[in-house]
Amino acid sequence: MSLIEHLNQVRDFRTHSQYELWVIRLRVVMGMLSGCTSYRALEEFVTRRQKALLKLLELSYARLPSYSAICKAVERVSYASLTSAFPKSTRPIQLGGVARDG
Repeated sequence: MSLIEHLNQVRDFRTHSQYELWVIRLRVVMGMLSGCTSYRALEEFVTRRQKALLKLLELSYARLPSYSAICKAVERVSYASLTSAFPKSTRPIQLGGVARDG
């Protein structure tokens, strides 16, 4: 299962929306993996890469969701719904080894 399929499993709380919720959530995940630590940084990340992301994801939108759409989607997401989707998409971390130099 892909990350997008897992993000689609998270319940969409909105009744009227311009963008599919997975588009906003994927944008947040990609931004965070790129080092974004604020809503403004996420906005700048996508603004700089909007054309490439629209083409890569084969989206029919003219542009990606705005700063306010990101804020609303992140603040209103059901934590329980989100956390139930992600463990399915991640590998367990294997502990036990210690790296040493010298």
